[in-house]
Amino acid sequence: MLDNSGTIVDSPYGTFNMRLHDANGGWIASAVDLVRWASAFDTGSPILNSTSLGRAWAVPNPTGVNSNGWYYGLGWQVRPVTTGGTGRNTWHTGSLPGTYSIVVRTCHGLSWAAVFNRRDDESGLTYGDIDPALWGAFRAVTSWPTHNLWSTYFG
Repeated sequence: MLDNSGTIVDSPYGTFNMRLHDANGGWIASAVDLVRWASAFDTGSPILNSTSLGRAWAVPNPTGVNSNGWYYGLGWQVRPVTTGGTGRNTWHTGSLPGTYSIVVRTCHGLSWAAVFNRRDDESGLTYGDIDPALWGAFRAVTSWPTHNLWSTYFG
């Protein structure tokens, strides 16, 4: 692949032009940044009011909920949950050569994110295996803090 100078470089360093990806993968964020962003969708905020949130979670017409039980709602995949919590699990994944990320918001009011510095794994494992592993870790925790830890990361 070529970088801007025409030099042949490895795929993660030259198969796409980041300047053209401002609305499609142009974010640079840590896992903590992604979870903090996701928290803006919890109950409304100065960033997103209740009307905005209602639009984000609305089932799209005419496509509706797909055969796998989820739909795409304004930037989030949304799976309605009929027992407890907020009534939905939401998530978003992203990938470009050299990167992969996932952020999840649960109907239980918890969020998590993971970021990776590669897209493809030479072992043949897929990133689809990460989501169930993170859910397994979530289910293994027996006691969660009663407060957020933002001050640990955002002083």
